Amino acid sequence: MEGKGIFLVVLLLFSLVAISTAQICPEGSPKLFVFGDSYVDTGNWPKNVRGPWKEPFGKTFPGKPTGRASDGRVLTDHIASFLGIESPTPYQLRDTSKNIQQGLNFAYGGSGVFPSTWAKDSLSVQIDQFEQLLNENEYSQRDLDSSVALVSTGANDYSLYSAAKKGSDDGLPAFTEGLVNQLAADLQRIAHLGVKNIVVATLPLLGCLPVHIIPPNSYQNCDEESNKNAMIHNQLLQKAVEKLSTDDGNRCTFVILDLYNAMVSAIDQFRQNAANTEYKNPLQPCCSKIVDYMCSVEGVCTNPESSFFFDLGHPSDNGWNVIFSFLQGSLHKDLCGFIPYDAIQF
Repeated sequence: MEGKGIFLVVLLLFSLVAISTAQICPEGSPKLFVFGDSYVDTGNWPKNVRGPWKEPFGKTFPGKPTGRASDGRVLTDHIASFLGIESPTPYQLRDTSKNIQQGLNFAYGGSGVFPSTWAKDSLSVQIDQFEQLLNENEYSQRDLDSSVALVSTGANDYSLYSAAKKGSDDGLPAFTEGLVNQLAADLQRIAHLGVKNIVVATLPLLGCLPVHIIPPNSYQNCDEESNKNAMIHNQLLQKAVEKLSTDDGNRCTFVILDLYNAMVSAIDQFRQNAANTEYKNPLQPCCSKIVDYMCSVEGVCTNPESSFFFDLGHPSDNGWNVIFSFLQGSLHKDLCGFIPYDAIQF
């Protein structure tokens, strides 16, 4: 699989660690604010429409649907655990929650950097919601001083672009440049609102998502053209984040979360261990029946905890576990000034 190691970000390969729930920040628990799409959405998708609030989502953990596009946990849950806090409350559920002091999740499944017909809450709209709460004094500057923003978005923008162009790459370089420029502007806006640590995920291994497998439904060969496009996006994102770090000096720490290469490593590891699992092919999703782009309960596999992908576009609970095992080393390295060493148990 091509592209491994193309980033300047070095993934330190740590074994999975147990994260202490002890207080991490000396002046209070960290706040986690989440922005993006279904890889980080934990419940903002409407409950009254078909989607992750319906079975079979949540089958592995906690045993019922929770609004996550997986059979269990998603990236947000792992980042929150790393920080020693519970996953932040979804923005849409804030009025019914007793606890928003550990942050809020503004991410919305199906959304992107640009507005779309798939989701009403683009990245800019999510930041608008955050800014409104700050204007209402829901969080203080002291809260923001011990805060982390997690941003994971962009994949849906490319899906919409491909659909509009009927698969043609005509104009793609200009689209990618515009997309990364807008994403960088949104990251800068979050920083200017007072968040001190911003973790931004790269695009995942787009060409190896089951929806892009060649030929369709074979689950054999990744679409290397989609992977190439993702790498180009990620390289531009890396440069944009480096520029933001320079422009903002030491006021904000920007961390690239190399989701692309973590997924490369995770799939390789899954293949190496395939002899001991029900799923021999990591590219074959647990869900075999898709209705309106969502997994149908009639098509879900018996043991989703053994799969790597839950449906055509989302890792399973097990998949996210493996992916995060290749991400946490770089997080610890790059956020070491924020998270004391003794907060992590090896």
